[in-house]
Amino acid sequence: MLLLTKNKIFKKYFYPSLGGILGGISVSTNFWLIFMPISLFVLWKGSQRKKSNFCWGFFFILISHSWLYNLHPLTWLGFSWLTSLIIAISILSFCSFVGGILVYLWGLMVEIILGKEDILKMKLLPLTIKVFLLSMAWGIGELALSQTNIFWIGLGESLVPADIYLAGLARWIGACGLCVVQLLMGFWIFLVYEKWKRKVNFKKTLIVGLVVIACLHLLGGLTNPIKRNSDYPVAIWQSNIPTREKIKFSNEFIEDKLFLAQKYALSNDAKLLIAPEGTLSNNFYLAEKSKVNILAGGFRNFSGELRSSLLGFQIGDKFFTSYIDKNRLVPIGEKIPGFLNNFSRGLSAVGGVQPGSDSRFFDSKFTPPLAVAICYEISNGFKIRKAINSGAKLIITAANLDPYPTKLHNQFLSLARLRSIENKKDNLLVSNTGPSGLVGGDGKIIQLLDSNTEQNGLVFPNFSSEKTFYTKFGDKPLILTFIFFMILNFWKTN
Repeated sequence: MLLLTKNKIFKKYFYPSLGGILGGISVSTNFWLIFMPISLFVLWKGSQRKKSNFCWGFFFILISHSWLYNLHPLTWLGFSWLTSLIIAISILSFCSFVGGILVYLWGLMVEIILGKEDILKMKLLPLTIKVFLLSMAWGIGELALSQTNIFWIGLGESLVPADIYLAGLARWIGACGLCVVQLLMGFWIFLVYEKWKRKVNFKKTLIVGLVVIACLHLLGGLTNPIKRNSDYPVAIWQSNIPTREKIKFSNEFIEDKLFLAQKYALSNDAKLLIAPEGTLSNNFYLAEKSKVNILAGGFRNFSGELRSSLLGFQIGDKFFTSYIDKNRLVPIGEKIPGFLNNFSRGLSAVGGVQPGSDSRFFDSKFTPPLAVAICYEISNGFKIRKAINSGAKLIITAANLDPYPTKLHNQFLSLARLRSIENKKDNLLVSNTGPSGLVGGDGKIIQLLDSNTEQNGLVFPNFSSEKTFYTKFGDKPLILTFIFFMILNFWKTN
Protein backbone atom coordinates (compact mmCIF):
# COMPACT_ATOMS: atom_id res chain seq x y z
CA MET A 1 0.00 0.00 0.00
CA LEU A 2 2.81 2.43 0.93
CA LEU A 3 4.60 1.57 -2.32
CA LEU A 4 1.47 2.30 -4.34
CA THR A 5 1.02 5.65 -2.56
CA LYS A 6 4.62 6.64 -3.30
CA ASN A 7 4.17 5.63 -6.95
CA LYS A 8 1.05 7.83 -7.22
CA ILE A 9 2.92 10.77 -5.69
CA PHE A 10 5.71 10.32 -8.25
CA LYS A 11 3.20 10.25 -11.10
CA LYS A 12 1.25 13.26 -9.84
CA TYR A 13 4.07 15.52 -8.69
CA PHE A 14 7.64 14.36 -9.31
CA TYR A 15 7.49 13.38 -12.98
CA PRO A 16 5.51 16.45 -14.16
CA SER A 17 7.76 18.72 -12.07
CA LEU A 18 10.82 17.13 -13.68
CA GLY A 19 9.19 17.53 -17.09
CA GLY A 20 8.63 21.25 -16.45
CA ILE A 21 12.22 21.65 -15.27
CA LEU A 22 13.57 19.98 -18.44
CA GLY A 23 11.32 22.20 -20.58
CA GLY A 24 12.48 25.30 -18.71
CA ILE A 25 16.13 24.37 -19.20
CA SER A 26 15.61 23.79 -22.92
CA VAL A 27 14.12 27.25 -23.60
CA SER A 28 16.67 29.11 -25.72
CA THR A 29 19.50 26.66 -25.04
CA ASN A 30 21.19 23.95 -27.05
CA PHE A 31 19.53 21.33 -24.86
CA TRP A 32 16.23 21.52 -26.80
CA LEU A 33 16.90 18.36 -28.83
CA ILE A 34 17.41 16.37 -25.63
CA PHE A 35 15.10 17.93 -23.05
CA MET A 36 12.08 19.47 -24.80
CA PRO A 37 10.74 16.28 -26.44
CA ILE A 38 10.99 14.49 -23.07
CA SER A 39 9.32 17.44 -21.34
CA LEU A 40 6.38 17.52 -23.76
CA PHE A 41 6.03 13.73 -23.58
CA VAL A 42 5.68 14.06 -19.79
CA LEU A 43 3.17 16.89 -20.28
CA TRP A 44 0.92 14.78 -22.53
CA LYS A 45 1.30 11.72 -20.32
CA GLY A 46 -0.10 13.62 -17.33
CA SER A 47 -2.35 15.95 -19.32
CA GLN A 48 -5.58 14.66 -17.73
CA ARG A 49 -4.29 15.09 -14.16
CA LYS A 50 -4.84 18.72 -13.21
CA LYS A 51 -2.29 18.81 -10.37
CA SER A 52 0.31 17.34 -12.70
CA ASN A 53 -0.39 20.08 -15.23
CA PHE A 54 0.04 22.74 -12.57
CA CYS A 55 3.40 21.26 -11.49
CA TRP A 56 4.65 21.16 -15.08
CA GLY A 57 3.69 24.79 -15.75
CA PHE A 58 4.99 26.06 -12.41
CA PHE A 59 8.44 24.55 -12.83
CA PHE A 60 8.63 25.40 -16.54
CA ILE A 61 8.32 29.11 -15.72
CA LEU A 62 10.39 28.85 -12.53
CA ILE A 63 13.37 27.59 -14.53
CA SER A 64 12.90 29.45 -17.82
CA HIS A 65 12.35 32.79 -16.04
CA SER A 66 14.78 32.21 -13.14
CA TRP A 67 16.72 35.31 -14.19
CA LEU A 68 14.02 37.34 -12.41
CA TYR A 69 15.85 36.50 -9.19
CA ASN A 70 18.67 38.77 -10.39
CA LEU A 71 16.53 41.79 -9.57
CA HIS A 72 18.03 41.24 -6.12
CA PRO A 73 19.66 43.22 -4.56
CA LEU A 74 17.47 46.32 -4.89
CA THR A 75 19.33 48.15 -2.11
CA TRP A 76 20.33 50.83 -4.64
CA LEU A 77 16.65 51.81 -4.82
CA GLY A 78 16.40 52.15 -1.04
CA PHE A 79 15.07 48.68 -0.17
CA SER A 80 16.68 46.69 2.62
CA TRP A 81 18.57 43.52 1.65
CA LEU A 82 15.85 41.28 3.12
CA THR A 83 13.00 43.24 1.53
CA SER A 84 14.82 43.08 -1.82
CA LEU A 85 15.19 39.30 -1.51
CA ILE A 86 11.49 38.89 -0.67
CA ILE A 87 10.48 41.07 -3.66
CA ALA A 88 12.63 39.11 -6.12
CA ILE A 89 11.45 35.71 -4.87
CA SER A 90 7.82 36.88 -4.77
CA ILE A 91 7.89 38.08 -8.38
CA LEU A 92 9.46 34.83 -9.63
CA SER A 93 7.03 32.75 -7.53
CA PHE A 94 4.01 34.72 -8.76
CA CYS A 95 5.01 34.30 -12.43
CA SER A 96 5.58 30.57 -11.85
CA PHE A 97 2.17 30.27 -10.17
CA VAL A 98 0.50 31.98 -13.15
CA GLY A 99 2.31 29.56 -15.48
CA GLY A 100 1.02 26.65 -13.41
CA ILE A 101 -2.56 27.96 -13.56
CA LEU A 102 -2.40 28.40 -17.34
CA VAL A 103 -1.23 24.83 -17.92
CA TYR A 104 -3.83 23.66 -15.37
CA LEU A 105 -6.53 25.33 -17.50
CA TRP A 106 -5.14 23.68 -20.62
CA GLY A 107 -5.41 20.36 -18.78
CA LEU A 108 -9.08 21.07 -18.14
CA MET A 109 -9.49 21.54 -21.88
CA VAL A 110 -7.76 18.19 -22.47
CA GLU A 111 -10.18 16.59 -20.02
CA ILE A 112 -13.18 18.11 -21.80
CA ILE A 113 -12.05 17.31 -25.36
CA LEU A 114 -10.38 13.92 -24.89
CA GLY A 115 -12.46 12.89 -21.89
CA LYS A 116 -11.51 9.58 -20.32
CA GLU A 117 -11.20 7.81 -23.65
CA ASP A 118 -8.33 5.43 -24.29
CA ILE A 119 -6.33 7.07 -27.10
CA LEU A 120 -5.34 3.68 -28.53
CA LYS A 121 -9.00 2.73 -28.95
CA MET A 122 -9.96 6.00 -30.65
CA LYS A 123 -10.30 6.23 -34.43
CA LEU A 124 -7.46 8.04 -36.14
CA LEU A 125 -9.45 10.98 -37.55
CA PRO A 126 -11.24 12.02 -34.32
CA LEU A 127 -8.00 11.63 -32.36
CA THR A 128 -6.09 13.75 -34.89
CA ILE A 129 -8.74 16.48 -34.78
CA LYS A 130 -8.71 16.61 -30.98
CA VAL A 131 -4.91 16.66 -30.63
CA PHE A 132 -4.55 19.37 -33.27
CA LEU A 133 -7.27 21.38 -31.56
CA LEU A 134 -5.56 21.14 -28.15
CA SER A 135 -2.14 21.99 -29.60
CA MET A 136 -3.50 25.02 -31.47
CA ALA A 137 -5.32 26.19 -28.34
CA TRP A 138 -1.96 26.29 -26.52
CA GLY A 139 -0.31 28.09 -29.45
CA ILE A 140 -3.04 30.74 -29.62
CA GLY A 141 -2.74 31.13 -25.85
CA GLU A 142 0.96 31.93 -26.23
CA LEU A 143 0.07 34.39 -29.01
CA ALA A 144 -2.39 36.14 -26.68
CA LEU A 145 0.20 36.30 -23.87
CA SER A 146 2.74 37.87 -26.24
CA GLN A 147 0.35 40.83 -26.68
CA THR A 148 0.36 41.59 -22.95
CA ASN A 149 3.01 43.29 -20.80
CA ILE A 150 4.13 39.89 -19.51
CA PHE A 151 7.56 38.91 -20.84
CA TRP A 152 6.43 35.47 -21.99
CA ILE A 153 9.10 33.13 -23.32
CA GLY A 154 7.26 29.97 -24.27
CA LEU A 155 7.47 26.93 -26.53
CA GLY A 156 7.34 29.03 -29.70
CA GLU A 157 10.75 30.57 -29.03
CA SER A 158 12.43 27.47 -27.64
CA LEU A 159 13.62 26.06 -30.97
CA VAL A 160 16.34 28.69 -31.39
CA PRO A 161 19.27 28.08 -31.29
CA ALA A 162 19.09 24.29 -30.88
CA ASP A 163 17.11 23.47 -34.05
CA ILE A 164 17.46 26.37 -36.47
CA TYR A 165 16.19 24.24 -39.39
CA LEU A 166 12.88 23.37 -37.78
CA ALA A 167 12.66 26.99 -36.60
CA GLY A 168 12.84 27.96 -40.29
CA LEU A 169 9.15 26.98 -40.50
CA ALA A 170 8.48 30.32 -38.78
CA ARG A 171 8.67 31.95 -42.24
CA TRP A 172 5.29 30.31 -42.86
CA ILE A 173 3.69 29.71 -39.45
CA GLY A 174 5.44 32.08 -37.00
CA ALA A 175 6.23 31.37 -33.35
CA CYS A 176 2.64 30.31 -32.68
CA GLY A 177 2.88 27.63 -35.36
CA LEU A 178 6.23 26.41 -34.00
CA CYS A 179 4.56 25.95 -30.64
CA VAL A 180 1.87 23.76 -32.24
CA VAL A 181 4.48 21.68 -34.11
CA GLN A 182 6.37 20.96 -30.88
CA LEU A 183 3.23 19.92 -29.00
CA LEU A 184 2.31 17.56 -31.84
CA MET A 185 5.80 16.07 -31.69
CA GLY A 186 5.37 15.58 -27.93
CA PHE A 187 2.06 13.77 -28.48
CA TRP A 188 3.64 11.56 -31.15
CA ILE A 189 6.31 10.44 -28.64
CA PHE A 190 3.58 9.80 -26.07
CA LEU A 191 1.57 7.74 -28.60
CA VAL A 192 4.62 5.67 -29.59
CA TYR A 193 5.38 5.05 -25.91
CA GLU A 194 1.83 3.94 -25.12
CA LYS A 195 1.83 1.51 -28.06
CA TRP A 196 5.21 0.10 -27.08
CA LYS A 197 4.16 -0.21 -23.42
CA ARG A 198 1.02 -2.16 -24.32
CA LYS A 199 2.86 -4.27 -26.88
CA VAL A 200 0.81 -2.84 -29.75
CA ASN A 201 2.60 -2.48 -33.11
CA PHE A 202 4.28 0.91 -32.79
CA LYS A 203 6.82 0.74 -35.63
CA LYS A 204 4.53 2.26 -38.26
CA THR A 205 3.68 5.22 -35.98
CA LEU A 206 7.36 5.68 -35.20
CA ILE A 207 8.49 5.59 -38.84
CA VAL A 208 5.69 7.86 -40.11
CA GLY A 209 6.50 10.39 -37.38
CA LEU A 210 10.23 10.35 -38.19
CA VAL A 211 9.51 10.89 -41.89
CA VAL A 212 7.19 13.83 -41.13
CA ILE A 213 9.78 15.42 -38.82
CA ALA A 214 12.48 14.98 -41.47
CA CYS A 215 10.24 16.65 -44.07
CA LEU A 216 9.49 19.55 -41.70
CA HIS A 217 13.23 20.08 -41.19
CA LEU A 218 13.78 20.02 -44.93
CA LEU A 219 11.00 22.55 -45.48
CA GLY A 220 12.28 24.78 -42.68
CA GLY A 221 15.85 24.62 -43.97
CA LEU A 222 14.96 25.54 -47.55
CA THR A 223 15.46 29.23 -48.21
CA ASN A 224 16.66 31.41 -51.03
CA PRO A 225 20.23 32.61 -50.47
CA ILE A 226 20.43 36.16 -49.15
CA LYS A 227 22.76 38.43 -51.09
CA ARG A 228 24.54 40.58 -48.56
CA ASN A 229 25.84 44.06 -49.29
CA SER A 230 28.17 46.48 -47.51
CA ASP A 231 26.93 49.87 -48.65
CA TYR A 232 25.39 50.95 -45.32
CA PRO A 233 27.90 50.58 -42.46
CA VAL A 234 26.37 51.07 -39.00
CA ALA A 235 28.39 51.63 -35.81
CA ILE A 236 27.04 50.15 -32.58
CA TRP A 237 28.06 51.18 -29.08
CA GLN A 238 27.66 48.57 -26.34
CA SER A 239 27.98 50.95 -23.40
CA ASN A 240 28.20 48.40 -20.53
CA ILE A 241 27.10 50.98 -17.94
CA PRO A 242 25.74 49.20 -14.83
CA THR A 243 22.15 50.25 -14.17
CA ARG A 244 22.73 50.20 -10.43
CA GLU A 245 25.59 52.68 -10.81
CA LYS A 246 24.25 54.83 -13.62
CA ILE A 247 22.71 57.38 -11.26
CA LYS A 248 26.26 58.25 -10.17
CA PHE A 249 27.34 59.26 -13.68
CA SER A 250 26.97 62.85 -14.88
CA ASN A 251 25.70 63.93 -18.29
CA GLU A 252 29.25 65.02 -19.09
CA PHE A 253 30.49 61.47 -18.53
CA ILE A 254 27.88 60.05 -20.93
CA GLU A 255 28.58 62.79 -23.47
CA ASP A 256 32.31 62.00 -23.41
CA LYS A 257 31.53 58.34 -24.03
CA LEU A 258 29.14 59.25 -26.84
CA PHE A 259 31.81 61.52 -28.36
CA LEU A 260 34.24 58.58 -28.49
CA ALA A 261 31.54 56.39 -30.08
CA GLN A 262 30.98 59.09 -32.72
CA LYS A 263 34.72 59.24 -33.34
CA TYR A 264 34.76 55.47 -33.91
CA ALA A 265 31.78 55.75 -36.29
CA LEU A 266 33.42 58.53 -38.31
CA SER A 267 36.74 56.69 -38.57
CA ASN A 268 34.87 53.73 -40.07
CA ASP A 269 32.71 55.84 -42.43
CA ALA A 270 29.55 54.68 -40.64
CA LYS A 271 26.31 56.23 -41.82
CA LEU A 272 24.62 55.69 -38.47
CA LEU A 273 25.54 55.20 -34.80
CA ILE A 274 23.19 53.29 -32.48
CA ALA A 275 23.32 53.25 -28.65
CA PRO A 276 21.28 51.03 -26.27
CA GLU A 277 18.04 51.64 -24.39
CA GLY A 278 18.24 54.15 -21.54
CA THR A 279 21.70 55.50 -22.43
CA LEU A 280 20.76 59.20 -22.40
CA SER A 281 19.13 61.01 -19.49
CA ASN A 282 15.87 62.94 -19.72
CA ASN A 283 15.99 65.74 -22.34
CA PHE A 284 19.68 65.08 -23.00
CA TYR A 285 21.42 67.49 -25.37
CA LEU A 286 24.88 67.55 -26.92
CA ALA A 287 27.30 70.35 -26.03
CA GLU A 288 28.70 70.05 -29.56
CA LYS A 289 26.72 69.35 -32.71
CA SER A 290 26.34 65.73 -33.67
CA LYS A 291 29.00 64.61 -36.13
CA VAL A 292 27.09 61.54 -37.32
CA ASN A 293 23.46 60.43 -37.49
CA ILE A 294 22.58 58.86 -34.13
CA LEU A 295 19.82 56.66 -32.76
CA ALA A 296 20.24 56.42 -29.00
CA GLY A 297 18.05 55.06 -26.25
CA GLY A 298 17.04 57.73 -23.77
CA PHE A 299 14.17 59.55 -22.09
CA ARG A 300 11.97 62.49 -23.03
CA ASN A 301 9.11 64.46 -21.52
CA PHE A 302 5.76 64.65 -23.27
CA SER A 303 2.80 66.51 -21.74
CA GLY A 304 4.26 66.06 -18.28
CA GLU A 305 4.86 62.33 -18.83
CA LEU A 306 8.19 60.55 -18.96
CA ARG A 307 8.77 58.32 -21.99
CA SER A 308 11.51 55.78 -22.67
CA SER A 309 12.44 56.26 -26.32
CA LEU A 310 14.85 55.76 -29.16
CA LEU A 311 15.98 59.29 -29.96
CA GLY A 312 17.21 60.44 -33.36
CA PHE A 313 19.97 63.05 -33.79
CA GLN A 314 20.80 64.16 -37.33
CA ILE A 315 24.23 65.48 -38.26
CA GLY A 316 24.42 69.01 -36.85
CA ASP A 317 21.79 68.44 -34.12
CA LYS A 318 22.34 69.17 -30.44
CA PHE A 319 18.87 67.99 -29.42
CA PHE A 320 16.94 65.03 -30.79
CA THR A 321 14.66 65.78 -33.73
CA SER A 322 12.91 62.41 -34.11
CA TYR A 323 11.90 59.62 -31.76
CA ILE A 324 9.89 56.47 -31.22
CA ASP A 325 8.59 55.79 -27.71
CA LYS A 326 8.60 52.47 -25.94
CA ASN A 327 5.08 51.04 -25.85
CA ARG A 328 5.44 47.83 -23.87
CA LEU A 329 6.46 48.65 -20.32
CA VAL A 330 7.61 46.38 -17.52
CA PRO A 331 4.88 46.13 -14.85
CA ILE A 332 6.09 47.68 -11.54
CA GLY A 333 9.56 48.11 -13.08
CA GLU A 334 8.48 50.92 -15.43
CA LYS A 335 4.69 51.14 -15.48
CA ILE A 336 3.37 51.88 -11.98
CA PRO A 337 -0.35 51.20 -11.34
CA GLY A 338 -2.20 54.40 -10.47
CA PHE A 339 -3.05 53.34 -6.92
CA LEU A 340 0.67 52.81 -6.17
CA ASN A 341 1.89 56.13 -7.54
CA ASN A 342 1.69 57.83 -4.14
CA PHE A 343 3.51 55.02 -2.35
CA SER A 344 6.25 53.79 -4.68
CA ARG A 345 8.40 54.74 -7.62
CA GLY A 346 8.54 51.07 -8.57
CA LEU A 347 11.64 49.04 -9.27
CA SER A 348 13.23 51.60 -11.57
CA ALA A 349 15.65 54.46 -10.95
CA VAL A 350 13.55 56.79 -13.12
CA GLY A 351 10.22 55.90 -11.53
CA GLY A 352 7.05 55.57 -13.59
CA VAL A 353 7.25 55.71 -17.39
CA GLN A 354 4.25 56.11 -19.70
CA PRO A 355 3.78 54.12 -22.93
CA GLY A 356 3.96 55.68 -26.37
CA SER A 357 2.24 54.67 -29.60
CA ASP A 358 1.87 50.93 -30.16
CA SER A 359 3.24 51.23 -33.71
CA ARG A 360 6.80 49.93 -34.05
CA PHE A 361 7.26 51.55 -37.47
CA PHE A 362 9.89 54.31 -37.42
CA ASP A 363 10.88 56.55 -40.30
CA SER A 364 13.45 59.02 -38.98
CA LYS A 365 13.90 60.63 -42.43
CA PHE A 366 17.69 60.12 -42.16
CA THR A 367 17.55 56.29 -42.19
CA PRO A 368 15.59 53.79 -44.26
CA PRO A 369 12.26 52.80 -42.63
CA LEU A 370 12.77 50.65 -39.52
CA ALA A 371 10.86 48.25 -37.28
CA VAL A 372 11.99 49.15 -33.75
CA ALA A 373 11.76 46.96 -30.66
CA ILE A 374 12.81 48.54 -27.37
CA CYS A 375 13.79 45.84 -24.86
CA TYR A 376 11.27 43.04 -24.53
CA GLU A 377 9.01 44.42 -27.26
CA ILE A 378 11.01 41.93 -29.32
CA SER A 379 8.78 39.19 -27.86
CA ASN A 380 5.76 40.65 -29.69
CA GLY A 381 6.09 39.30 -33.22
CA PHE A 382 2.70 40.73 -34.21
CA LYS A 383 3.81 44.36 -33.91
CA ILE A 384 7.16 43.72 -35.59
CA ARG A 385 5.35 42.07 -38.49
CA LYS A 386 2.91 44.99 -38.66
CA ALA A 387 5.80 47.49 -38.87
CA ILE A 388 7.40 45.51 -41.71
CA ASN A 389 4.09 45.46 -43.57
CA SER A 390 4.08 49.26 -43.18
CA GLY A 391 7.39 49.45 -45.06
CA ALA A 392 10.18 48.73 -42.56
CA LYS A 393 13.26 47.21 -44.20
CA LEU A 394 15.31 46.38 -41.10
CA ILE A 395 14.60 45.44 -37.47
CA ILE A 396 16.45 47.38 -34.80
CA THR A 397 16.38 46.09 -31.24
CA ALA A 398 17.66 48.39 -28.48
CA ALA A 399 17.76 47.01 -24.95
CA ASN A 400 19.21 47.25 -21.45
CA LEU A 401 19.38 43.79 -19.87
CA ASP A 402 21.55 44.73 -16.90
CA PRO A 403 21.66 43.33 -14.19
CA TYR A 404 20.31 40.10 -15.64
CA PRO A 405 22.59 37.10 -16.35
CA THR A 406 23.77 35.51 -19.58
CA LYS A 407 20.73 33.22 -19.51
CA LEU A 408 18.43 36.14 -20.31
CA HIS A 409 20.89 37.43 -22.93
CA ASN A 410 20.60 34.06 -24.71
CA GLN A 411 16.80 34.03 -24.50
CA PHE A 412 16.66 37.61 -25.78
CA LEU A 413 18.94 36.70 -28.68
CA SER A 414 16.71 33.72 -29.50
CA LEU A 415 13.68 36.01 -29.68
CA ALA A 416 15.56 38.40 -31.98
CA ARG A 417 16.63 35.55 -34.26
CA LEU A 418 13.08 34.22 -34.47
CA ARG A 419 11.74 37.65 -35.47
CA SER A 420 14.34 37.68 -38.27
CA ILE A 421 13.31 34.23 -39.49
CA GLU A 422 9.60 35.09 -39.42
CA ASN A 423 10.07 38.15 -41.62
CA LYS A 424 13.36 37.38 -43.45
CA LYS A 425 14.79 40.64 -42.15
CA ASP A 426 18.15 41.46 -40.62
CA ASN A 427 17.93 42.34 -36.94
CA LEU A 428 20.47 44.83 -35.59
CA LEU A 429 20.82 44.50 -31.82
CA VAL A 430 22.34 47.05 -29.45
CA SER A 431 22.18 46.28 -25.74
CA ASN A 432 23.87 47.82 -22.73
CA THR A 433 25.65 44.64 -21.62
CA GLY A 434 24.78 42.47 -24.64
CA PRO A 435 23.69 40.91 -26.85
CA SER A 436 24.85 43.42 -29.48
CA GLY A 437 25.52 42.62 -33.12
CA LEU A 438 23.76 41.58 -36.29
CA VAL A 439 21.42 38.68 -37.04
CA GLY A 440 20.75 37.77 -40.67
CA GLY A 441 17.34 37.30 -42.26
CA ASP A 442 17.76 33.53 -41.91
CA GLY A 443 18.21 33.79 -38.14
CA LYS A 444 21.93 33.07 -38.25
CA ILE A 445 24.29 35.26 -36.23
CA ILE A 446 26.53 37.33 -38.50
CA GLN A 447 28.36 39.23 -35.79
CA LEU A 448 28.12 39.39 -32.01
CA LEU A 449 30.14 41.48 -29.54
CA ASP A 450 31.41 40.00 -26.30
CA SER A 451 28.91 40.45 -23.48
CA ASN A 452 29.51 42.56 -20.35
CA THR A 453 32.26 44.66 -21.92
CA GLU A 454 32.22 48.16 -23.37
CA GLN A 455 32.75 47.81 -27.09
CA ASN A 456 32.24 49.53 -30.39
CA GLY A 457 31.46 47.51 -33.45
CA LEU A 458 30.71 47.95 -37.14
CA VAL A 459 28.00 45.95 -38.92
CA PHE A 460 26.62 45.95 -42.44
CA PRO A 461 22.87 45.26 -42.35
CA ASN A 462 20.75 44.44 -45.37
CA PHE A 463 17.70 46.56 -46.07
CA SER A 464 15.08 44.37 -47.69
CA SER A 465 11.51 44.85 -48.91
CA GLU A 466 10.93 41.11 -49.29
CA LYS A 467 8.05 39.61 -47.31
CA THR A 468 7.53 36.05 -46.15
CA PHE A 469 4.23 34.17 -46.08
CA TYR A 470 4.07 34.84 -42.34
CA THR A 471 4.77 38.55 -42.83
CA LYS A 472 1.86 38.81 -45.26
CA PHE A 473 -0.71 36.69 -43.45
CA GLY A 474 0.51 36.43 -39.86
CA ASP A 475 -1.40 34.06 -37.57
CA LYS A 476 -4.71 34.29 -39.44
CA PRO A 477 -4.34 30.91 -41.20
CA LEU A 478 -3.66 29.20 -37.86
CA ILE A 479 -6.60 30.89 -36.14
CA LEU A 480 -8.94 30.00 -39.04
CA THR A 481 -7.68 26.40 -38.91
CA PHE A 482 -8.35 26.35 -35.17
CA ILE A 483 -11.94 27.50 -35.74
CA PHE A 484 -12.35 24.88 -38.47
CA PHE A 485 -11.11 22.11 -36.14
CA MET A 486 -13.46 23.34 -33.41
CA ILE A 487 -16.42 23.01 -35.79
CA LEU A 488 -15.16 19.64 -37.02
CA ASN A 489 -14.73 18.36 -33.45
CA PHE A 490 -18.24 19.52 -32.50
CA TRP A 491 -19.70 17.91 -35.62
CA LYS A 492 -17.87 14.60 -35.04
CA THR A 493 -19.01 14.38 -31.40
CA ASN A 494 -22.68 15.19 -32.04
